[in-house]
Amino acid sequence: MTDWNNIDLELESHLNLIEAYSFDDLLLEVNCNLKIINRDTVTAQFKESLQSSIIEAKEVFQANLDAIVSKAIKTREEV
Repeated sequence: MTDWNNIDLELESHLNLIEAYSFDDLLLEVNCNLKIINRDTVTAQFKESLQSSIIEAKEVFQANLDAIVSKAIKTREEV
């Protein structure tokens, strides 16, 4: 199980900071979450989901910032 607050950048650097968000994902959310489906409600759902993903990515980034900086410095020194 991935510890998102302590990513091992030697083994887990391939992980996405922001997960993919497909049309299928949006359509599923719309059909499950919205009583009324129209341009405004679909736009609001999209923005809410996108904002949630951004907040989560910022939290993961912040939790791993020291490791990211350290790995970047180490990589540059190896070149």
